[in-house]
Amino acid sequence: MNQTDEIILELLDYLRLIKEVKSEADFARRIGSYRATLTKIKKGTAHFTVEQIGSICREFNVNANFLFGAQKKVFNTDDSIEIDRYLKPENIETTAFSSSK
Repeated sequence: MNQTDEIILELLDYLRLIKEVKSEADFARRIGSYRATLTKIKKGTAHFTVEQIGSICREFNVNANFLFGAQKKVFNTDDSIEIDRYLKPENIETTAFSSSK
């Protein structure tokens, strides 16, 4: 699995945490994909496409530079959170989040 795939899957965990998406199937549907495709990406046998990445950016107002590891700012808003490194479900309470101002 490449870095962008890892970042997007961890973004999915965050979006579920804040209840922006209900499930992986909901996320897949909203970006024009399928739950089965997410399973393949998790297994490393597929990758997010350019079209899917564009859909993620539009649908969830995500900063494309964040998805490619170039910036810490997650969303295209002035008060966006920043994630220093990958968000792991087991570390959600201890992961360093901060508002960028």
